[in-house]
Order: sequence, then C-alpha cells, then structure tokens
Amino acid sequence: MMHARLLRSLCGMALLLAFSISFMPLEGFAQRKVPSKELAARFIKLGMSYREGGDADNALYFLNKGLSLSRQTKNRYWEAAAYEMTGLVYKDLRDKDRAVQNLQKARRMYNDIIRSPNGSQVAIERELEQAQMMDYNGVYENETALAQQVEVLRNQVDLLKSENAALREEIAMLRGESGSSLDRFDSPPPASPYPAVQSPPRPNGPYNSAFNVEPINMLDLDALENMNGFTSLEEALKNPDAVVKLDLQNNGMKALPPEIGRFRNLQYLNVSRNQLSELPREIGNLARLQVLNVSGNQIDVVPAELRRLQSLKQLNLSTNLLKKLPPEIGSLTKLEFLDASENRLTQVPAAIGLATNLRTVYLRTNSLTTLPPEIGKLKRLRDLDIDDNYFTDEDLDIVFATLPDTNIITQTQQGAQTGGGEEPAPEDNGGQ
Repeated sequence: MMHARLLRSLCGMALLLAFSISFMPLEGFAQRKVPSKELAARFIKLGMSYREGGDADNALYFLNKGLSLSRQTKNRYWEAAAYEMTGLVYKDLRDKDRAVQNLQKARRMYNDIIRSPNGSQVAIERELEQAQMMDYNGVYENETALAQQVEVLRNQVDLLKSENAALREEIAMLRGESGSSLDRFDSPPPASPYPAVQSPPRPNGPYNSAFNVEPINMLDLDALENMNGFTSLEEALKNPDAVVKLDLQNNGMKALPPEIGRFRNLQYLNVSRNQLSELPREIGNLARLQVLNVSGNQIDVVPAELRRLQSLKQLNLSTNLLKKLPPEIGSLTKLEFLDASENRLTQVPAAIGLATNLRTVYLRTNSLTTLPPEIGKLKRLRDLDIDDNYFTDEDLDIVFATLPDTNIITQTQQGAQTGGGEEPAPEDNGGQ
C-alpha cells in the first residue's frame, strides 16, 4: 500500500513537472539547453496549437522548424508527425496537392516504424482519403467570379476618381487655380507635410487635360540604373511629372507617404534600407514603374495594388518580414527579376506561374518546403535560387524535374550544420 502511494506521488510530481515544462516560453529554450529531440517535439506541438487557432502562417513556420530538427536528430516518429500536421494545415488552406503530398510522406513513415494495429498509420488513412477527395471547383469558380466582380468595381472606382480629378482640373483652370486634380475626392483632404505641386508650363500643342502630364519615353534598364535621379522626396514633389528616377535608399524613412502616387512618369523607385513597415496603396498609381526596390525594410504584407504595376520588370522584396508572396505577382506579366530572399516565406503562390516573363527568381533563406507545380510554366526561367530552405532531397528532385532547363541553386538546408552526432532516436512502435 505504501509503495502504491509513493508511486502515485511520484507520478503526480512527474505530471506537474511535464505540465510546467510544456508551458515554458520559447525564450527559455536557450537558457535551459533543451535537447534537440525535445525541442523538435515542442515546435511541432506549437505548430499544432497554431493550426487549431486558425493561424496557418505560424503553424507552418513552427512545423517547418520542428521538421528540420526531427531530421537532424533522426527522430522519425516526430518527423512523420510534422509531415502529417503540415498536410492538415494545407488541407485547411484547401491546397489539395500539398496536403496530399505531405500526408503521403507521413503515411509512408508511419508504416515503416509503427506496428500497433490501431496506430497513426491507420488513423492517417482517413485524413489522406479526405484530402484526396477534395474538390473545390465550385468554390473556386465562385471565388473567381467574385474576384472578377471586385476587380470591375475597383476599376469603376478608379475611373470615377479620374473623372472627378479631371473635372476639378477643368474647374481650377477656369478659376485660375492649380493643383486641384491632385486632391483626393474625399472631402476635406488631409493636410500634407509636403509642398504643393507646381504644374509645369503647358505646351502650345494638345495636352492631357485630366492630369496635364507630358509623357516621357520608357527608358531601358541600363539607362535607368546609370542616370541621376532625385534623392529628396520634397524636391521631387515640386514637379512630380518630371520625375523619372527616385532614389530614397538608406535615409531613415519610417513611412512612404501616399504622395508617392503623384509620380505618374516614375520608372525607377528605390526605398531600400529604411524602416518601412508597409507600402501605401497609392503605389499602384505608378503605371510606368519598371524597377521597384523595397529591400532591407520591415514589410510583412505587400498591398494588392501591386497588380496595377503593369510595366514592372524588376521587383526586389528581399530582407523583409514577408510570410507569403502575394498572388498579385501573377498579374505582373512583364516581370523579369524577382528577389524575395531572406524573408519568412512558407509558401509560394501558384499564381507565380502566370508571370511567364520571369527569368531570375531568388528565394534563398526562407522557410520553404515545396514549390507549386505551376512554377513549371516559367519556360523562360534561367536562374532559381532556393538555397537555405527546408527542402528534402525528394522535394528537390521534384523541383529539378519540374524545371529541367533552369539553373537551380541549392547547396545547404537550414539547420544542417547543427545536427551533431546524436544517436538515432529509438523507433516509436506504440502509435498515438
């Protein structure tokens, strides 16, 4: 009897200790030197919790970290669990291909290591069956129709804004005023810290009465790179229609003002190495922009107005805080160069396959485990850098097969240097 009480007491203390450890903050990992095997399990459990909370981005982020550590420590059970939970997250996201791919990997591993008749290798069959039976055609068509309606409405709003601005310009001309076409149609407009725009002299010939913008020829990229541009936003705003290149890099900017939308002839914009946390929607007004460099900032979301930059050829989003690339990338049909390195990307949108002029894509140092099969539509893609991510050898084989004519750079995988010489974890034969 006394032994039984002692045993219950010890069990209770063990459970309390386990409970306390499980809720220890992540910041405490480094202080306690948690073994990699245990840390892998924690990351995966954390990813499962984020999935339950509906936060797919953080779920994939921590599941990827847990997957990497599981591989390093050769803990096949938790590696399989990471694949299973990743598959379920993609199932939640209605990404059938990635869901099935990850669940199949998990099933193969469970079948190898579990012998229990009711273990995980059995439970996952139902999950995989549901994923394989997913059919979102009806939903997709509805969403596409809705997106098209939204796009039509947005275009109508833009047209109304332009017509409104044109009317204000004409009224201002009759009254002898200036600058009214730059006001928003909201009334009253917010005060701007930047100087009022001075209209350039009007030529004797015909001109655009709506915006009074003299068109400037599109320059080639070498000419844009080598030309001298404006380095002061205040100076550029004195005559925005004359600005072709604006170089505002490394000047401590914390916000890019909506006035950036005034530069209707702008072809080159560099705001790299600042402290920007977002881009204004007005950036979509830069219809002649060919080069956009926003690298080295703190941007976590790219506005949907990116799709309106139909002249864009080079886009540098590197060294920011992006968790996903916007699907609007697919609308940039002239885009040739894309750099999204050193972010927090966990997935690449299938829409990237629509940007068929892409020749160079840099995605190194992110948290990617797969690429969408649609990337195979990029027949002009010469260079693809996916180094320093979380691809398995099997995943890489798929990428190489999808892009047989592309120079694919991949040498190291994240965490590969920390695997150490630990002994393989014992196989889990007990299931879940």
